[in-house]
Amino acid sequence: MKKGTYILVAFLIASLVACAVLAYLWIDRSISLSYLDQSYETANRSVNRLESLLEEDWHGMPEAQVLQRLQKAATRMPAPQPIVKKEDAVIWFGDVRFNIDQGKLVGIGEINKER
Repeated sequence: MKKGTYILVAFLIASLVACAVLAYLWIDRSISLSYLDQSYETANRSVNRLESLLEEDWHGMPEAQVLQRLQKAATRMPAPQPIVKKEDAVIWFGDVRFNIDQGKLVGIGEINKER
């Protein structure tokens, strides 16, 4: 065989190996993203269920009592403790929103979320 033929065969083999590696990486990334998405959805459903459960128990509770309970709960949590703050008609417990209307708790979480 000629030298040029050996070079073409070497390039062909290198191309096939590169394609196989890229296909493996693509499949691996797709599987990893699927697991990540599934994990995110599971965590999101769990948080929504907990919000619904807490909302059932606390619905209609006066704003001052909600604020007091959240502050007390925050002090019992390990560092970093969630920040409890009041903004207009919302009390924030970390990233969780407690919706207040006319001085009473009316909902937890996003206002128009689907359950």
